[in-house]
Formats: sequence, C-alpha cells, structure tokens
Amino acid sequence: MKAPAPPPAQLFDCRLPDSALTTLTDPFRLGQLAAGPAVGQLEQAIAARHPGRYAVAVGDMTHALVMALRLAGVRQGDEVLSLAFNCMSSNSAIAMIGADVAWVDVDPATATFDIDQARTRITARTKAVVAYHVSGYPADLATLRTLCDDHGLPLIEDVNNAFGACSNGQDVGMAGDFAVFSLYANRQVNGIDGGILLCARAQDADHARRLRRFGIDTARFRDGDGEIDPRLDVPEIGTSSSLDNIHATLALASLADVDHRIARSRHNVAMLAERTHDLPLVPIAARPGAEPVYWTWLIRLADRDTAMRALKARGVLCSKLHYPNHHYSGFGTPPHDLPGTMVLEAEMLAIPCGWWLDDTAIAGIAETIADVMEARA
Repeated sequence: MKAPAPPPAQLFDCRLPDSALTTLTDPFRLGQLAAGPAVGQLEQAIAARHPGRYAVAVGDMTHALVMALRLAGVRQGDEVLSLAFNCMSSNSAIAMIGADVAWVDVDPATATFDIDQARTRITARTKAVVAYHVSGYPADLATLRTLCDDHGLPLIEDVNNAFGACSNGQDVGMAGDFAVFSLYANRQVNGIDGGILLCARAQDADHARRLRRFGIDTARFRDGDGEIDPRLDVPEIGTSSSLDNIHATLALASLADVDHRIARSRHNVAMLAERTHDLPLVPIAARPGAEPVYWTWLIRLADRDTAMRALKARGVLCSKLHYPNHHYSGFGTPPHDLPGTMVLEAEMLAIPCGWWLDDTAIAGIAETIADVMEARA
C-alpha cells in the first residue's frame, strides 16, 4: 500500500489552541463582547514589552497606521516615504489620509529599507517616513532614526509581521515616534484581527484613544445620569476603530507564548539554511545586528515562478508574498527607480518556517527544495 502523502507545509497557520479558546468563556458569559477588561490588559502587556512607550489597541492595523500618520501631522497633499514592496494594508493608509506616497526601494540582499535612496526622495512636501520590516527582517533603525532627526521627520515603524524582532539589541517599534503592529490571524500575535499603535508620547496615545472612538473623550462623555453630556464638545472627529474585548482576549492569550513560537521559527530557519546551503538559491540575509522573527523564510532564486509551482505541487505552500504597490494606479504616484524592488519581485520566494512545523516537517521542506532544484539542473 502506498504511504499517504504528508500534509501540506502551510505558509501560515491561524489555528488557536484550546487554551486560548477557553479564555473566551467569561467574556461570552458576561456579555463583554465589545467593551471589556482585556483591551486595557492587552495595552498594558504590549507597553510592558516596550518600556517608555504607550500602546493603543484599535480594530485593525490599517486604522492604527492612519492614526499614526494623523498624529504625525500628515495631511492631504503631503508626501510620505514608504516601501513599494509592502502590503496594501500598510500603504492604503497613506492614501486614506489623502497623502501621496514617495516610493522607496529595498536592498535586495536584506529586503530592508534603502536608506541611501530615501535621502534622495525627501522634499519640502515630505512629512513622515514609514519603514516596513519586510517579513520580520528588521531595517537599520539607528540609521533611519538619524535620517529622520536630521530632516525633522517623524518615523513610523510598520512592524506589521515583525513583532519580537530586534535591531542592534533594541526591539523593533522602539525607534519610531510611532509603531504599528498587526494582530491579524497569521501574525506572531493572533487576535484574529486588530492592531496596536505604539506611541513615544503619552499625549499622542491619549489623542489616539479619542480618535478611535469618533473623537470622544469617553471618560467625560456621560453625565451623572449616564446620559451624553451636552457640555462636552468633540472638536476633532475620529472614527469607529476600537478593538473589541473578544479579539483583545485572544491576542492576550497568544501573547503569553509568543516568545516560544518566535524561537521555534528561528530554529526552523536555521535548520532550513543548514540543509539547503549547497543549493543554487540565495537566502535573504539578516542585516548585521538584526534578529529577524521570520514571518517567512525569504530566499531568491532564478526562474522563481517555475520553482514555486513545483514546490506548491509537492505540498510546500510557498509564495511570492508581496506584489509591489507602485504598480497600482490608485496611488497615482510615479514609480521612481526601484531596482531592488524589481529584483525581489522577480526572484524572491517566501518559504514556510513557522512554529507549527516540527523538525520532521522542516526536513521534508528542505528535501523537497533540494529535489526541485535537482530537477531544474
């Protein structure tokens, strides 16, 4: 009898453990679905991991980035530097503000923000820099911070899928005036959805808490009878983007063992790199001083699409990951010269490496990559 095929090596795994699901018992029983204690507890837990920063939980990462841009002073007609090699969940926030994107390239060797090119993109219209840490590979935060300080620009770290990564001993999110984390189901902290805005200043966090609830100061919104207080003005209109208690509860449960899962991903990448080191592929390198969290393991190889299709057919569910956003006409921004982005668009492949894959699965992925490479030789 033929042995059954092994299960596919998923690029992402959104399963929640039973321990996380049991934490929902009280919120459902007590009816604490929208508002509840988990939101504040999550904010405190995230802030504790980022000393001197203030965390604000919101409904999704894009809204968190819209708030960061708004708090940074970006307005309609301004310009923001951002990677084209990025998620739409990030760059769409710039368009939502009414600002224009000045596209910045990546270094194809490290998939990180091209700071030298960014210097040439800064104009009188530039009001902020958004630095995405591609697939958990940290950018050079010290140099980025200096660049922004030299030009008087706020730095917004687009942490998205890089929770727990480090650059020169400092956690990502700590260098920016603002940082944005995603709690989407396939991120390091799984809340099914949601986002965290991390602020360097307490007043910005207070401002964000008003913006996430239509601009209302919720502590003063009701009078002694529990009715809307007509004496309280709402001078700046926000939106409905509060994180609900259910998603916050799940994110808290996920945060409890995030370091274990990050360590597992790093172990898996080390194993993949060791078992494929003599193959005709080029791993994307961690920048010196960087400790990635490896949302995926990134490699480059010739004739990428043929190899990708062969790997998928054999159960390794790899991906091109991103489609450079400068191709979308909705941004209405000239693409500039982005040679590194074009290299990654043509050659980069994201390989599964997450915590859900044990040593046997990782060995199987490495063996399948080797078989595909040998068949192409």
